[in-house]
Amino acid sequence: MRPLPPTQRPNWRYIAAEMVPQWCPVSARDMHYAILGCEASLFGDNAAASMRTSVISCDRGVVILRCIRGTEPDVETVLATVTNVDGTPVALHPFATSGTIHGLKKKITTRPPPSDEGNCEIGENTYRILRISGQKVDLVQQGIKQTTALYVNTDDLEDF
Repeated sequence: MRPLPPTQRPNWRYIAAEMVPQWCPVSARDMHYAILGCEASLFGDNAAASMRTSVISCDRGVVILRCIRGTEPDVETVLATVTNVDGTPVALHPFATSGTIHGLKKKITTRPPPSDEGNCEIGENTYRILRISGQKVDLVQQGIKQTTALYVNTDDLEDF
């Protein structure tokens, strides 16, 4: 079987989205299932299939997706509706679109990995300071059944 000529191949677009919180460990497969579920509920199965969305990578707080050219605004709308990935609350914010993965990776700025800055006590609870970025601070309390996260800024942290 001969390969398709370039004029008959699908034109892909690649979208980069920031995952909030960035420290949340989510697999690409779980992210793909969450995005497909939101696509089907928002646009229906037929339109979701015509977008042909797939997750290329999901690491260090950045998700790279692939879709058919012309469906980028719809896929970005779908990303705004993703609120839960495999039981973990997550938000996706698209920030770049490109025709190639190489061009998209040039637009992605490298972020330092989450830093472990110590512990903070708020009331009777002890939280681990996970990441400080500018004015934002992520506090995480590991529990037996669940993980609790607080999002404060540096001014609020000084009060504690």
